[in-house]
Amino acid sequence: MADSARAPTITRAQIGNYEVVRKLATGGMGEVYLAHQTGPVDFRRQVVLKKLHPRYSTDPQFVTMFLNEARIAANLAHPNIIHIYELFDDGEGYVIAMEYVRGATVLSLVRALGASGTYGLPLGPLVRIAISVCDALYYAYNEPDADGAPRHVIHRDVSPSNVLVSFDGQVKLVDFGIAKALVGDVVTHATTIKGKYGYLTPEQIRCQALDQRSDLFSLGTMMWEMSVGKRLFQRENEMQMMYAILEEPIPLPSQHLADYPKDLERVVMKALARDRDSRYADASALADDLRAVARDHGWELEKAELSKLVKSALPDDQIAFGQIGSDPSFNRTPSRRRDTESGGWVEDDSFASMVVIDAAAAATRGARASSWWARETLVAIAVLIALSAVFWLWIVPSIDP
Repeated sequence: MADSARAPTITRAQIGNYEVVRKLATGGMGEVYLAHQTGPVDFRRQVVLKKLHPRYSTDPQFVTMFLNEARIAANLAHPNIIHIYELFDDGEGYVIAMEYVRGATVLSLVRALGASGTYGLPLGPLVRIAISVCDALYYAYNEPDADGAPRHVIHRDVSPSNVLVSFDGQVKLVDFGIAKALVGDVVTHATTIKGKYGYLTPEQIRCQALDQRSDLFSLGTMMWEMSVGKRLFQRENEMQMMYAILEEPIPLPSQHLADYPKDLERVVMKALARDRDSRYADASALADDLRAVARDHGWELEKAELSKLVKSALPDDQIAFGQIGSDPSFNRTPSRRRDTESGGWVEDDSFASMVVIDAAAAATRGARASSWWARETLVAIAVLIALSAVFWLWIVPSIDP
């Protein structure tokens, strides 16, 4: 009788030493799970597992990005950077065990507010998010490595889908899959454009040497969008997005919001300066100016205000996590579901992965495919230059004043 009344045993799947609770998401490169880590003396904690799909385990490019996320983030211990517990191979592919965060991405938060008729974030929580990202970027760049030298990590993919906000008001920067550490004072000239097209920087598009100021331009794009409630560089296709970042006038936030604070606008536009020498020297300087603006306006920067906003906009059962292997939409044709009138947040982030290899690199590698990509890219750049020349030399002079 006792046996028949006993509750049935529930057997859950295992990934490594973790007990899977449920699947959270499936992407083109893998899957994300909520799981439990257990140990002696009733030790138990919730974690998020990011599992690379076995079919990508033999692809060096995907594996490198996935391992890069674990390698870099695991060595960065900061409250505004997602914590990586371990990397392991479960026999089917690589898995990252990472911090469990109840909440959502900034992208989800902005979309949720937009769906309720509120476009853009309140300025206090917005500035708190931006300062937290600044603190994470500054730490990643300046934190000493094992030899005592600054790590000089550049994220290269700062965007709303890579910043998590929790129900208790915490902010976490995630996804260091395409991050790069500087060699000497600057990164060697890039051979690959990586990052979401709408958040690329002029240096990334031109494949110039990068430094810490590149991430500040992407953060400037985020701040503009979070406050205005519209996408800044979203266009009909990737080429138009890159052209907008390089050439089109960047509108002031006050052109969309008449009461936009002028001091905050100066900070946002300085971060968005195309000439990086005109931007902030580092993330700490940007954070200092943001704190000064908030202090002058009396904006609340404590986590309670952001917590209240997140709780009011999102269901309380959401779990925030980074993307799968840097981005589940890698090599995916971007959706065209965009609200062209409002410039809203309907379309998913598109991801740039355009190989750019110069002649010397192609000769060194001896790869015909790489050479072909280089020629295609040079043609694309030439087209952009030609379009710019036509615009400024013929179209602009013909416009009546």
